[in-house]
Amino acid sequence: MKLMSEFITAGGIFMWPLLACSVLIIAFSIERAWFLQKRLICPDGLSNQLRNLIQTQNIDNKQAEEISNLSSLGFLLINCLKYKKLPRENLESKIEEKAAEVQYSLERNLTMLGTIATISPLIGLLGTVVGMITAFTGLTETSGANPDLLAAGISQALITTAFGLLIAVPGLVLHKYFEHKIKYLLINLQKEVSDFIDIINK
Repeated sequence: MKLMSEFITAGGIFMWPLLACSVLIIAFSIERAWFLQKRLICPDGLSNQLRNLIQTQNIDNKQAEEISNLSSLGFLLINCLKYKKLPRENLESKIEEKAAEVQYSLERNLTMLGTIATISPLIGLLGTVVGMITAFTGLTETSGANPDLLAAGISQALITTAFGLLIAVPGLVLHKYFEHKIKYLLINLQKEVSDFIDIINK
């Protein structure tokens, strides 16, 4: 703990926004990892269960609301039933609108995660530049060049760049991972909804 405190103090004022960036990346990553679970987006067997349900009985508003709130797939399938009497082209148009809402919810905070990962090394670089300016300014104000003083100043200045990269690398990896996972989930949703429309809109 003491070592971390000394590390932050040595990095100067730019360490605080970098610490804020690291906390935000952790928070957004945990939130996305929880929200993007397959069981919450496209649970296995839901299409078949709903298909069997509508064959045996009518779905009332309460059941429809429960299924719709259960997952993103449930939301789309219930909307398929809601607009099933429309011509296929109009039905698909309505579902595309609803799918856009689902995609927006899946991508929530993802842009912020990527932005924070991108700006973190820039903040670190800014801290390094300011630290270098301070180090060289200190040299000009003293009589004669002191290599030890210069080395200490440069070492201190580079801390922010190192910390910025330490935040950016896992942040960008997580951003790409979540992007890939969202694409995978959207493909599954599209297939499930398309198959369901084929059945109810014969």
